[in-house]
Amino acid sequence: MDDLLTEPPRPASPAGEARFFAALNEAQRRAVEALDGPVLVLAGAGTGKTRVLTTRLAHILATRRAFPGEVLAVTFTNKAAREMRERLDAMIGGTANGVWLGTFHAIAARILRRHAE
Repeated sequence: MDDLLTEPPRPASPAGEARFFAALNEAQRRAVEALDGPVLVLAGAGTGKTRVLTTRLAHILATRRAFPGEVLAVTFTNKAAREMRERLDAMIGGTANGVWLGTFHAIAARILRRHAE
């Protein structure tokens, strides 16, 4: 098994990137491709914010901008965390396992367990 903290994901193929971007509109694609610094996505319910965030995470990992263990994605609900994990798994497979993705409470509990004395 690969060590997710030391082995970067393989770069995405052009076909793979086309698959990532196929479901995005132009504004969403710009948000996904903006890799220098933070991006603020403001939109109403059902407009694709989760799709943009998940695709951006997949793009960052596929282009080797970050290792999976360097990525933190925080959601408000367990349902949203599961949905994001499933989408990320579908896009990039096992590489997604190393991403810190969950609710505030789940991530805090993980940190506390890891550093408990």
